[in-house]
Amino acid sequence: MTRRSKRPRRDGATEPGLAGGRWRLGNWKLRTRLLAVLLIPVLAVVVLVGLRIASDLDRADEFADGAQRVRVDTTVAVVVHELQRERALTVRYVAEARQGDLAGLRAQRERVDAAIGDFDRTLSAATPDLSQQAVDGFRQLDERLGVLTDLRFDGENSTSPADVVLRSYSELVSGLLDIGDQAAPGLSDQDLARTWLAANALARVKDQLSVRRALVAESLVLEDLPADRMRALLGAEAELGAAYKDFAKFATETQRARYDEIVRGPAVDAGNGMVESVLSSAEANEAFPEIDSDEWDAAATETVDLVKQVQDGLYGQIQQRSDALAADARRSAMTDGAVILGVLLVAAVLTMVIARSLLRPLRVLRSSALEVAQHRLPEAVKGILADPDPRPEDAHRRAVEPVPVFTREELGQVARAFDAVHGEAVRLAGEQAMLRENVNSMFVNLSRRSQDLVERQLSVLDRMEEHEQDPDILGGLFELDHLATRMRRNSENLLVLAGQDAGRPLPGSVSADEIIGAALSEVEHYQRINVAATPRLAVLGEAVSDLVHVISELFENATDYSGDDAPVSVVSSMTEHGEWRIDITDRGAGMPETEIRRANARLAEPPEVDVEVSRRMGLYVVARLARRHQIRVRLSAADIRGLTATVVVPATLIQPGDPVPPPLPVETAAPALPEPSPAPAPAPEPEPEPEPEPEPEERRPRVEPRRWPEEEPLPVPAKPADVWREPGQAVSHRAAVQWAPPPEWPVEPDEPSPEEITEPQPALAIDTPTDRLPAYQEVLTQWFETSEDQVAEHVEWPTEDDESPTVSRSPEDVRTRMTSLQNGVRRGRHARAE
Repeated sequence: MTRRSKRPRRDGATEPGLAGGRWRLGNWKLRTRLLAVLLIPVLAVVVLVGLRIASDLDRADEFADGAQRVRVDTTVAVVVHELQRERALTVRYVAEARQGDLAGLRAQRERVDAAIGDFDRTLSAATPDLSQQAVDGFRQLDERLGVLTDLRFDGENSTSPADVVLRSYSELVSGLLDIGDQAAPGLSDQDLARTWLAANALARVKDQLSVRRALVAESLVLEDLPADRMRALLGAEAELGAAYKDFAKFATETQRARYDEIVRGPAVDAGNGMVESVLSSAEANEAFPEIDSDEWDAAATETVDLVKQVQDGLYGQIQQRSDALAADARRSAMTDGAVILGVLLVAAVLTMVIARSLLRPLRVLRSSALEVAQHRLPEAVKGILADPDPRPEDAHRRAVEPVPVFTREELGQVARAFDAVHGEAVRLAGEQAMLRENVNSMFVNLSRRSQDLVERQLSVLDRMEEHEQDPDILGGLFELDHLATRMRRNSENLLVLAGQDAGRPLPGSVSADEIIGAALSEVEHYQRINVAATPRLAVLGEAVSDLVHVISELFENATDYSGDDAPVSVVSSMTEHGEWRIDITDRGAGMPETEIRRANARLAEPPEVDVEVSRRMGLYVVARLARRHQIRVRLSAADIRGLTATVVVPATLIQPGDPVPPPLPVETAAPALPEPSPAPAPAPEPEPEPEPEPEPEERRPRVEPRRWPEEEPLPVPAKPADVWREPGQAVSHRAAVQWAPPPEWPVEPDEPSPEEITEPQPALAIDTPTDRLPAYQEVLTQWFETSEDQVAEHVEWPTEDDESPTVSRSPEDVRTRMTSLQNGVRRGRHARAE
């Protein structure tokens, strides 16, 4: 049995189908690939729509911020309007030498303070919804109003002239208007932005009208228009015209028409006429016109209030449009979000439908392929193999169930292609099965022929050994006998390879001694095998032949892969579970751990027959035969060096105690066997002293019995179970022939009794029934089944002076015993062949 391969194996090779990691594109699942293909456009749409939604939300926030700002600006406009009125009354009060209507001035101041309080409350409420820039601008406006207290004190209590008070109030109002302009947002809606700019321009128009009101009121009190006051009035008129042009530029036609519609009437015309009269008289150095101050104040105030009415209308339009645009932006964002969500849902549904239409046929194709590979095809092959008379047309007619994918697209075409592959695989499997059947039949035929030739060769050798007396020639015949026995076992191995039974089950049971002996008889170098005492048990006859074959293969493997002088030990015992355990240990080079694992795997699960099996035929045969009877065989490293093969025979095959003999055959059915040749009668003259025989090594070098070293003398056993059993004990017919008598260990027997001399055959008579295995019944004879006393009596151990052992029996006695052994061997062989 070959167990060590000289060719290194290349393990760890990566299969092509498993190359790459899980992130490699080729290893992605189809669903993942479909998702990846759809993910790019979906992400693009999501990004674009997301940007649109973000833009809509920004616009909504912008317009909402503008609407909140308009609400705050409306309160600011009220503050500015009331402050402008306070400015006019304060300038008139100062121009009247601070002797005018102080109560009316203080009432106006209260209205300004109320407007400022309303502004603060509105700003606080709108701050969370305003941008930080707008909040900062309104905070600056609130800080500017802090100087109002000083202005009021100067206007009421100081000696500052009216022009100084007017300039101080005008700076405050202009600053408030400037902050309002800076806080104006950069609106994205052009109409809204133009309306906002038109409102700011109209605020400037109203401011210049308020300045003109104060200047004319001062001049009416003084009844004179000094040059500086005239320049200021002309400047106010110029600023008024410029502001109105800005308003006309930014305002729509409707807004301009509304201005023209509102800012007109008797008061407006009267006020404009009074201004023209004052300016013309001053320019012509004429007497100042007689104009009532209250009439002027009423006309000017009404004009300012009309412009304020137009400004409030523009702020209302800004707020309405801002609210509408903010609502539209939010609605657009919600609509876009709903649309993109709907598109994504539709895309997801379509993706799932398409993916399912692809994946379901693929799953069906995959499951069908696995079903074919794992069940249908093996069952078809098994059916072909089970057919006692396989024919090619039967394999061709085997129906192939199609894959249940009947579409016309690529997947359906792949399914049809797989059906074609399946059908071709069934056909090839049938042809392969028939080819294997033919090869097995060839193996069986060749093995049977080889067995017939080997049996004939063994018969010839038996006849030659029976009549041969020359020890050298007899040793050569024994060696040929062993080679023929190995050839016969090799033929039996071929039968095992072909799936045939190598031997017939035997009736009854066979003892452990006979099984070990039969296995020894199959081994060429049996001399090196040291067999310890075997337990008293018997193995059922149905497993004996295969068990002997297994043990002999392991024996031969142990002797082949150890040194020529290295012993092989065989120890057997009963386990606690009632099993028979046999440990066969050699002292060879051993095996690597990886090779041991591989060999044990092959022993546990015999592989299919291939070229590797033919190279390791012994291992395969052992595995097949052991598996047939649930026998466990395992290899392991020996304690010191070498290898240990462990055979465990299950308790179901064990019978404790002595073997059960088979039922006696009917006398009429027993085949006629030739009678053994009688031993030659002893010569009448005295028997000469036997000459020492030559060294066995010179005559039979290949079958040399083991020579024990001097430092390890073999002690005389007290009982057979305490010692190693030497190769001459309990061996089969082939070993017995070569070990009778053992040339290495001379035996000095007692003088034979007259019964032994005259009748040497009775104990070995072939016609006497025996409870031993027929193939080995002549092995366990008087040569190997002596009692303890006989062993101690008849065995003489070599001493230092003994150069070579001598045989104490006469040639005639040896021939008589060997003839008896040959008769037993012939009978055992015929019984086995039957």
